[in-house]
Amino acid sequence: MTLHLDAVVFDVADANAAAAFWAGLLDRTVLAEPDGALVPGIATQVGLRFVTSDTAQVGPRQLHLHLTSSTLEHQQQTVQRALDLGGRHLDVGQSPDDRFIVLADPGDDELCVIEPGNTYLAGTGYLGEVTCDGTRDVGVFWHEALGWPLVLDEDGQTAIQSPHSGTKISWDSWDSLDSWDSWDSWDS
Repeated sequence: MTLHLDAVVFDVADANAAAAFWAGLLDRTVLAEPDGALVPGIATQVGLRFVTSDTAQVGPRQLHLHLTSSTLEHQQQTVQRALDLGGRHLDVGQSPDDRFIVLADPGDDELCVIEPGNTYLAGTGYLGEVTCDGTRDVGVFWHEALGWPLVLDEDGQTAIQSPHSGTKISWDSWDSLDSWDSWDSWDS
């Protein structure tokens, strides 16, 4: 039996609002589900499932999304579209020199709009990465469970990607990161 990744799951206060935001940002549809909503993916782009939950968020989110940009103008258009859909700017300690832009969706889930020319996310498509808090062992587990290639395995960071290419899913123990600047090392 082959395991198939349908979507990553976000527990949110308002699943319909979160799904509407992401469907608008990614130009996808929303499918209602009994406990939330699904923004379906395609072969090369991961789906996003939002489940309504009244559980209070404690500490940093366990995952967030990275959107890619083809030009600086495209990056600014993505930021503006996110703001128009109900997102907001978010300060997570990034410096003025950082070229990625950090936002939060209406449910306060973090997202980054990555600068053009980022070689780590080249060829992934618009939804470039789902980045998760987790150890190297978690990344290796999902590499083996899904049969997806391990495309990054260094300094405790791991990432997998579908054999069809597209969205990467990565793991890093965030408490070990000195700052968000560590992501810049992936840009070479």
